[in-house]
Amino acid sequence: MPYTPFLAGEILTPGKLNSRLIEETMEWTPLTAIGAFASGFSPASYTPRMRKLRLLGQERWEYEGRISVASGTIVANVNTTAFTFIVGYRPAFEHGWQVSGGSTGFYGIRATISTGGLLQVGLPSGAGNTTNGILLDGLFIDAPI
Repeated sequence: MPYTPFLAGEILTPGKLNSRLIEETMEWTPLTAIGAFASGFSPASYTPRMRKLRLLGQERWEYEGRISVASGTIVANVNTTAFTFIVGYRPAFEHGWQVSGGSTGFYGIRATISTGGLLQVGLPSGAGNTTNGILLDGLFIDAPI
């Protein structure tokens, strides 16, 4: 649905504002409901989740929460699959971010999501291993499909 600006003198109602400016098309949903964690990864008490919005007619997928990581699961300089999204929650092209994690010696964690739905993470050799989790706060994809 393309964004249509309001007309001069048009009466604005909450419904019109919601449908034209920001619309939540999928409420915050735990990742466990839309995919599966790989061995060594699990949802933390700060539940990792996703929601879908429409902002001025453009779709946006947002993520938040924390993924727990078992010690030794992420090896430096290796692309490791942490989670696989089911169809309908996979973007049409790849995306990547640098995220925070615990016990990484102040190094960032590289996170990517593929068109096949794989959420993969990796660390540089200086970081060693993360044992306290991966934070998804602030991650989003605009126009994912």
